[in-house]
Amino acid sequence: MRKKNILGSFVKNQNVFYKHEVRKVSDEPEAYSALITFLPGCRELNVDIDGLTRCLAGAGYKWLMYLPLNENWCITACFNPDGVLQEWYFDISKVNFLDDNGMPCIDDIFLDLVIYPNGKVVTIDSDELHEALGKNEITTDDFNHAYKVRDDIIDSKWNDVEFLTNLSLELLSDYIE
Repeated sequence: MRKKNILGSFVKNQNVFYKHEVRKVSDEPEAYSALITFLPGCRELNVDIDGLTRCLAGAGYKWLMYLPLNENWCITACFNPDGVLQEWYFDISKVNFLDDNGMPCIDDIFLDLVIYPNGKVVTIDSDELHEALGKNEITTDDFNHAYKVRDDIIDSKWNDVEFLTNLSLELLSDYIE
């Protein structure tokens, strides 16, 4: 597993210029959000989706994270520079926690889930999960846990585009003054 804080790993790479703010958004359940705004000069993050290359980060893009401590995932809502939601990216975790500095973190368990505004759901990085199991970086229980969490997300309100959109816009509005 990989410890990741709420800001994720992309923003820690070279040539990524951003500003961020982390906030506690609720006590019950205890949950945190973070807004990352990518600044001019930031390198782009382009991904291949169904044969098309899409940009998910670069100057003007915003990533809004939501991390509830009582769940086994963290969501990143990706907005393009025009404020249009591009996707919701779920990092599946073994556990969510606060580190010694009070920063919200997850023990990332490799498997990820992407939900698109059109309702399409895609599981990604299953190869990383299988590889981690093969290298004994995770246990069989961890492997099964990752797929159970994925299935639970798919079978819940967290797979409802309207719910995700409303939550994302509500959390984003807390950062806009």
